[in-house]
Amino acid sequence: MTDSDQRAKQLVRLGLLALSLAAIVWPAMASSDWDIRVREPAQLSVELPEQRSQRTLVNDQRIFYSYQGQGALWLDLQQATAARIEINGRELALPAELSKQPMILSLAEYTRDGLNQLHVAAVEPSGAAIRLRFDYPSLVEGSADEAGFSAKRLAELDALIEQEVAAGFPGAVLLIAKNGRVIKETAYGYAKRYDSAGQPLAEPELMQTDTLFDIASNSKMYATVYAVMKLVSDGLLDINAPIVQYLPEYQGDGRELRLVRDLLDHTAGYGPELHFFRPDNRLGAAFYSIEPARTKQLLIEKVPFERPRGQSAVYSDTGFMLLGALVERVADMALDSYLEQQLYQPLGLGSTMFNPLQKGISASRIAATELDGNTRGGLRQQFPAMRRGVLRGEVHDEKAFYSLAGVAGHAGLFSTARELAVLMMLAQHGGYGDLPVFSQPVIQQFVRPSSRDHRFGLGWRTAVGGDLDWHFGPYASRYAFGHTGWTGTATLIDPQYDLLVVLLTNKKHSPIQRDGSGYYFSGDRFQTGMYGSVMSLVYQAMLGL
Repeated sequence: MTDSDQRAKQLVRLGLLALSLAAIVWPAMASSDWDIRVREPAQLSVELPEQRSQRTLVNDQRIFYSYQGQGALWLDLQQATAARIEINGRELALPAELSKQPMILSLAEYTRDGLNQLHVAAVEPSGAAIRLRFDYPSLVEGSADEAGFSAKRLAELDALIEQEVAAGFPGAVLLIAKNGRVIKETAYGYAKRYDSAGQPLAEPELMQTDTLFDIASNSKMYATVYAVMKLVSDGLLDINAPIVQYLPEYQGDGRELRLVRDLLDHTAGYGPELHFFRPDNRLGAAFYSIEPARTKQLLIEKVPFERPRGQSAVYSDTGFMLLGALVERVADMALDSYLEQQLYQPLGLGSTMFNPLQKGISASRIAATELDGNTRGGLRQQFPAMRRGVLRGEVHDEKAFYSLAGVAGHAGLFSTARELAVLMMLAQHGGYGDLPVFSQPVIQQFVRPSSRDHRFGLGWRTAVGGDLDWHFGPYASRYAFGHTGWTGTATLIDPQYDLLVVLLTNKKHSPIQRDGSGYYFSGDRFQTGMYGSVMSLVYQAMLGL
């Protein structure tokens, strides 16, 4: 087991500690600290009893989300001397001697998977009230057998990926979580398999479950969209406001009409991408930039539209590059700094970052991507300052690397399967453990299919209609959402089944091949690198198909 594996499992164990001990009281928290915590937008934070309705079965009852064997209640009795609290119809055992300080009580013996019921049946003396807070679910270890997954189908899944590795596919990490439990976390193949000429290494480096991957366009979700969702939840950004409200220089040629929302659902009218890093880009030398400040200026003031606003979605890196610049303006700090301070570090995610080589991560912990810089095997691309040799630890995307110094709204984030799974929990619940991040209304606003194009939410891709079965597979529910990344990464969140799937591959770390249409990375032609077959087998294992 690697050091990072041990750190990850230690975090899980620490997270479980408060949840697994029965009726623990921590009176050391000062009342002022409790007051600060209870006002945070926890999953559920209430003061009961109440008289909000004449309908008696409405009062003093709430629901919260948890998983069997998890859960903790933060309880402040205030002036109460006794209380009867029921969880799922069972009376909660309170300590024999009640503390006047806020207490943390384990709910591990009372919770079930999914929605749980709270009922405050009595508080004494009459007129007194108690304050209760329920935090968010977190990931714990589980087993495929206990989750009801077919061992036969999971064996078929392993065999598929292992056979493809034997046939030349570089490597992958697959994580499956069901009902908050990680039931599979497996590494396959190699983090580095080939040299820059496409020849197999004499001593290839094995993939590990804690290997970091360049997640490419999954950065749009777990960096830029999450930053936007956080700013919206904090009341600092209105996605229905004009972009010019946040970027005053964003004017001319109809820019004033564009809303922040238009960037999120790819309907602002921008083309798919602009190669700022090439002097011979399609808009000419005036749009050549390898300086982040100049690139952002061009994005805000100069890049033209290719179509009217509000038509069907056209997937656009350009729009998300601009969105990254907008986040930086609203947050008043660099995109990576904002995310590290507001999200990744508070969650304890030590392997989720931009520019990992600059932040103390060894290249040996990172999956390699293209074999010879950005040359496509020397077959196609040539431009100034082009990288050569096997790419490892530097973002592959040329626009992100050359024009935005590795920190971009559309690409550049590195992460592990386990840490991505933690981030994916936020899109289900709004927080993780005792860390609140997003409000539920914001989550629903972002993940629901757009009225303009059902394939997209606000940034997210959706499984509605089956258009994206190549990503989600044919068995995903209509509520599933996620994203993919060009380097070979796919994430899937299916609330109907409480299922998370992270498939990280380094499929671009493979020899370039020619065909009648030009060239391709050989890793792109394997089923593992095309996602849908892997997702199909996951669902078949879960559903018994």
